[in-house]
Amino acid sequence: MESLRGLSSSPASAYDELVTGQKSIRYHWQGILSVIRSLPNGLGERVESARRQLEESGATVNLLDDRGAARWTFDPLPLVIAPDEWSRLEAGLIQRAKLLDRVLADVYGPQTLLKKKLLPPMLVHANRHFQRPARVTDGAAPRRYLGNYAVDLVRLGNGRWHVLADHTELPAGVGYALEMRRVLARSLPEAFRSIPVRHLRPFVDRWQESLRSMAPAAVSQPNMAVLTPGSLSATYFEHVYLSRVLGVPLVEGGDMVARDGQVSIKTLAGLRPVHVLLRRLDSAFADPLEMRADSALGVTGLVEATRNGNISLANALGSGVVETPAIMPFLERLSEHLLGEKLRMPSLDVWWLGEPAALSFAMANLDLMIVRPCLGQDREPIVVGMLEPAERAALVERIRAQPGQYVAQYPMTPSLTPKWDGQSLVPSAVVMRAFVVADHDTYHVLPGGLAREPDGDTALRSLNRLHGTLKDVWVLAEDAADVQLPTTRRFHQLAVERGTADLQSRVADNLFWLGRYIERLDNDARLLRTTAARVAQGAVGPRDAVELRLLGRLLDAANLMDHSSALAPPESALFQQGLSTVAADDRGLATVLDGIQRLTATMRDRFSIDMTTAAGPEMIEVRKRLLAARGNLDPLLAALDEIVRFVATLSGLAQENMTRGTGWRFLDLGRRIERALHVLTGALGPFTLSPIDWDAAMRLALELCDSTITYRTRYLGQLQPAPVLDLVILDDANPRGLVFQLRTIKGHLDYLARASGVRVAAPPDSLEVDLEAVVRQFGGDEQAWRHEGLALAMLRDVASDTEQQLDKLSEAITRAYFSHVPAAQAVGSSGGD
Repeated sequence: MESLRGLSSSPASAYDELVTGQKSIRYHWQGILSVIRSLPNGLGERVESARRQLEESGATVNLLDDRGAARWTFDPLPLVIAPDEWSRLEAGLIQRAKLLDRVLADVYGPQTLLKKKLLPPMLVHANRHFQRPARVTDGAAPRRYLGNYAVDLVRLGNGRWHVLADHTELPAGVGYALEMRRVLARSLPEAFRSIPVRHLRPFVDRWQESLRSMAPAAVSQPNMAVLTPGSLSATYFEHVYLSRVLGVPLVEGGDMVARDGQVSIKTLAGLRPVHVLLRRLDSAFADPLEMRADSALGVTGLVEATRNGNISLANALGSGVVETPAIMPFLERLSEHLLGEKLRMPSLDVWWLGEPAALSFAMANLDLMIVRPCLGQDREPIVVGMLEPAERAALVERIRAQPGQYVAQYPMTPSLTPKWDGQSLVPSAVVMRAFVVADHDTYHVLPGGLAREPDGDTALRSLNRLHGTLKDVWVLAEDAADVQLPTTRRFHQLAVERGTADLQSRVADNLFWLGRYIERLDNDARLLRTTAARVAQGAVGPRDAVELRLLGRLLDAANLMDHSSALAPPESALFQQGLSTVAADDRGLATVLDGIQRLTATMRDRFSIDMTTAAGPEMIEVRKRLLAARGNLDPLLAALDEIVRFVATLSGLAQENMTRGTGWRFLDLGRRIERALHVLTGALGPFTLSPIDWDAAMRLALELCDSTITYRTRYLGQLQPAPVLDLVILDDANPRGLVFQLRTIKGHLDYLARASGVRVAAPPDSLEVDLEAVVRQFGGDEQAWRHEGLALAMLRDVASDTEQQLDKLSEAITRAYFSHVPAAQAVGSSGGD
């Protein structure tokens, strides 16, 4: 049973969330502590289960990082908030959200606050978040500037909560809070059965309704989307998560176009208007025409579309102007002026040094204070008392030169809450992030949140980043009925449709190449495994030598092995050394794995949770095992077996879980083209050499096409060229055969032509006729095809022609579907030229 040692050893100035001044456990914490004490195997096992689930979902790891390094760690002990205390917090947060929304409306509208000197002009005009193109003079003002909002709260020693930071530009964290609650409910179900914790789902329902209500007035059934900068974003997991829980697509700037004042998503079927964007892209990058000209992430013309009232953004462009800490000293009087109310949720004491009195006070007490840049780029706070004399003098000089660029405040001590250190519960400082969304004329607060342990020597560090130790926030309900209270939702009548070509061009492109990379990985792993299995047997016999010589040529052609090593004698140390180090080579497998990892990370919103897990953490583990196999054939064989199984898992999930729409068609189309090329250049490659090698070529063709068992069952093991070629080329029931691929490709292209109105011609039917003629030639007199070489010449010609047709087909598909223009204007390629 876990000990509670150390929980009473709190600094005297820190508020203890768990223990009262009389050293008794606060009533709202007793339930969770009781559950922990009753766990039969302790808390450690549950923590590991939750950690594994968060890692598999991609919440804690960067799926583009081969090391799988965690960005943040998970603490299973929630921060528990009593119902009456939450009611007060909720009221204060709603009032603060209303106030900031009103300030934004004025700053980007009449600017009466500046004219009446209630707000210093410098805090607006010198603020890096202020976007002048977003100011409304003669266009349509946003119906709401602050659609969603996050705020960091800290409880001081007097027991009162204060605002540490406002997040209005890109308020991150709610997706992590929702995922953490889901995982914790699975890992610690006893707690949720016995403790009346308020549910989070109603917040999501309200958010959906809020986004819908922000649409332009003339739109009754708005199209909505989440706008992301892409998979390299530090919070991309959340962008994908919000896309899923809100039931809207995830789009990048390149997926959209602004024409005639209307923003639309580019799909295979043409332009699809979008009316509401949940923005997770920094305002400065949103429109290269009117914001940053060097941005490749935004939509040219987006600002104009917002002015015309044809699209609503949550949050509005430039909303980050009110998240500067320099505005905090003015919120009290702004609240009284704009709302006629006193500010319920106080900010920490902050001095903006642009005011002479504040500057004088701060300079007199500078060694006791923390200084923060407040209008330019985000920088870490400076603890003045820890500076060397020369550093302090330089800081003073900078402040004197530009006092309005800085704020100063005293250090503060956050409250303490229990934390699991792996063996017991210990006290830890805590900052809570709460989340607010618009709800008609008011706001709604998530009955929970995200708590984190402050970094370093101050809670003011890394306010815009989510890392370190995070934990769930539990808000207790007054009674069980409050926990289960459903939300009232209005359902909007939608026309029933079965989407066909509503896929973004970028996504179709990525799916097509993901299919090619997956198939290429499978082909390469099978080729390497076939080679390594023969070398690992020990002495290389005459038969193995012939096969290895042919395999070496294939490895060289596929760029899987160094040229000199691949063409060395199979029994030589050079050949075997080159094979054993293939796992460490930055070409071949590494390149293919990089491609799969990048594409799957980019398209996580398109995959099921199971596929995301397989393509994320499992991919990282596959890479680790492959790298660990360098220099040793036995681990290499095990790693290659794992890769083949990994591809089978990923392919099976795609086959069973993806709807047979355009997305799945492009994925499978890429696989079929790559597999057909593998049959031509890999399995049939040795056949195009001397007939002396055909015995070995037949065995390799069957093995590389995974058709050995079928052939053995069908022909009782008698190897002859015509039956082998019939199975790997003509048999349309063999999913590894060439004709099977060609016919499947034709079916996909026919479907895409009907769905998008753009036709790409499949390889001509005459190819099958030529292939049948080749196989018949090999079925003739042995002397004819062994000595006259007619069959060999025909095979070379047809294989070369088919390969060229497939390469041209891939180019035609790219021109027709992936040119990132509406499908109606795409190249109506005939495919074969």
